[in-house]
Amino acid sequence: MMLPGDLIGLSLHNLLLHKIRSVLTSLGVIFGVGSVIAMLAISEGAKQKALEQLQALGIDKILIYSKKPPQEGSASNDQSMVERYGLVEKDLQNVKKMDNIENVTAMRNSRLKVLRGLTSLDTKLVGTDIGFQKESNSKITRGRWLAPSDYENDAQVCVVGKDAKRKLFSLGTTDVVGKIIKVEGRSFKIVGEIENDIGASFPELDSPNDMILVPSKTLQSLTKNYSFIMNRRTSSITLVEYDLLLAKVRDTFYIDDTSKRITSYLSKAHGTKQDWGVLVPLDLLKQREATQNIFTIVMGSIAGISLIVGGIGIMNIMLASVFERRKEIGTRRALGAQKSDILFQFLIETVFLTSLGGVLGILTGIGISKVITIYADMPAVYSTWSIVASLAIAGSVGVIFGTYPAWKAAQQNPIEVLRAE
Repeated sequence: MMLPGDLIGLSLHNLLLHKIRSVLTSLGVIFGVGSVIAMLAISEGAKQKALEQLQALGIDKILIYSKKPPQEGSASNDQSMVERYGLVEKDLQNVKKMDNIENVTAMRNSRLKVLRGLTSLDTKLVGTDIGFQKESNSKITRGRWLAPSDYENDAQVCVVGKDAKRKLFSLGTTDVVGKIIKVEGRSFKIVGEIENDIGASFPELDSPNDMILVPSKTLQSLTKNYSFIMNRRTSSITLVEYDLLLAKVRDTFYIDDTSKRITSYLSKAHGTKQDWGVLVPLDLLKQREATQNIFTIVMGSIAGISLIVGGIGIMNIMLASVFERRKEIGTRRALGAQKSDILFQFLIETVFLTSLGGVLGILTGIGISKVITIYADMPAVYSTWSIVASLAIAGSVGVIFGTYPAWKAAQQNPIEVLRAE
């Protein structure tokens, strides 16, 4: 029996004699492993991004929000219409008194139009409590956050989100602290800039990056808890005291019980009026994580099919190689090579081809996912287990699909082969 080193050297020598064929044989595995790596990386990236957005809302919080109830009818075009819905002061006070509630941060959208020139911007002027910056996991990039004195004095100051700043000011403007902005004739001095880089998005209010945040008392003194909306035919007044309540719990173990208690209270307090909603980020986090895990398994399975196809392709090529190299096999057998030598030689060749394909496939998958990340703005996360598993699977494909061609080669009768040649 040949020494392992001699077998490996002979196998590599035979592969190098047919470089192009060897590379083409590995293509199926290269693209198979590449697709596995790319799909798992994109899937894991999407999973982490989704989970981070939910975590940004706070796993120790319950989000209670106002929503416009379904329209049961419409007013005539020449008639003024007053619409009142959503959370009220009584709801806020009752939620604060509940067990397991540590504190509640209240927010209200002014519903005033934010303009740049004559262009209406997708930016909200929002009144909020002093604790919002901390509870929303946002950071101050310039200036300061709203101070207690701003609330005590009803100061007309504001903090702008990074996207709101970009919309309000010309391109290239960096520091806007100290500048004055006007919202429907009301002036606010910018005292700080805020950024939320973990994707927090609140029901009915969206991201803090798109908000202009002012002290809640200042907004209340300016708008008296309502906003006046005028169009060509209809004058409408919308009364919403609170758009969002961020209720922080003391113990997340009882967060489901607390959310059920809040839901029960609101159902009784608001009756059949469907003008509120309750969102528990921790529950959504668990659901999304389970869904993403299933999605990852499905994506990996689909990509794994291409590996099987690549393995079948290698088996076909190796069978053709066995027929092509019958003279070599017959000669070696006549010179004393055993069946096991022939079997291991072809098996080593197949495993080497699939392992090389696995390495190149990993590099290909990383490259594909990088391109997708750049052009589709989708994050990619590479895990050690996926890379190790891909290499292991590639090697296993070589063993599984290379065994039959190797066995076929070892069964060649040297006398019949040499006579035929």
